[in-house]
Amino acid sequence: MKKLLFALALVLLMCRPAMAETNYNVCFNSLDVDLDGVMSKSEFMVAFSGGDVAEFESADTNKDGVVDHEEWEAYKEGRGYEENH
Repeated sequence: MKKLLFALALVLLMCRPAMAETNYNVCFNSLDVDLDGVMSKSEFMVAFSGGDVAEFESADTNKDGVVDHEEWEAYKEGRGYEENH
């Protein structure tokens, strides 16, 4: 019985659709919802509901808790995103 359950679990995992990678190549102005010149962690989480907070922290290079336009552009460039925003 255990082998059957294990096999079933394995099949279900293999049939599961691949998780889509979050696309962070987004215009900074669309992320700064309150127009204060920076993107807060809460603005990041709203914009990227499937996003990883570690990505926000990676973009926040000066570790002040927010990401400004320059930090966001540097983050995108570092990830190899083409500038189209």
